[in-house]
Amino acid sequence: MGAIKRGAKVVLMGRRKFQEKLFDADPGWLGPKYLKGFYGETNWDRRWELIQQARNGGSMTPKMMLQLRRAAKEGKIELLENCEIVKATWQDGQWVINCSTGEVDEFQRIWLATGTQFDAAENPLLSDILEAYPTEIVKGLPVLDPYLRVGKSEFFVMGSLAALQVGPVARNLAGARRASELIVAGLTKYSR
Repeated sequence: MGAIKRGAKVVLMGRRKFQEKLFDADPGWLGPKYLKGFYGETNWDRRWELIQQARNGGSMTPKMMLQLRRAAKEGKIELLENCEIVKATWQDGQWVINCSTGEVDEFQRIWLATGTQFDAAENPLLSDILEAYPTEIVKGLPVLDPYLRVGKSEFFVMGSLAALQVGPVARNLAGARRASELIVAGLTKYSR
């Protein structure tokens, strides 16, 4: 909405129909209802599958979606659903975006791009850490120790990198709280 207020022509693209949800995962993932089974699962591939099923892709709150629809009706924003970006090239001072639908659009700026497939092994910020402390990677996510450390290092991670240990809510505030608790436990255990 900030870009619209600044007078920009905004196009919001999504590779599927925009989803409205109050939470990025069922609230049962915030406590023992689902986490007990998740933590009891010892197969890392199965944990990854549980995370994917619980999150079911990105979403927006109903309040935000209402604001976006109003802005679209007023001509302030274009909502382009079911458009998976298959190619983005910089040509003559602008971005040329090709959608899976065959549609091609041109933009001066891309302000935010999300939804890419994350792979810790391909992340340049983590490459030195993973080289120094070899760590199993399961479908792009590192298998961390119980305190969210990479290998036998003192390098702790949280957010999406800690999803195999924290669960499907690893990227939100509840996940940050849980990750912080684990990291603090690791720091206090080894500082004594």
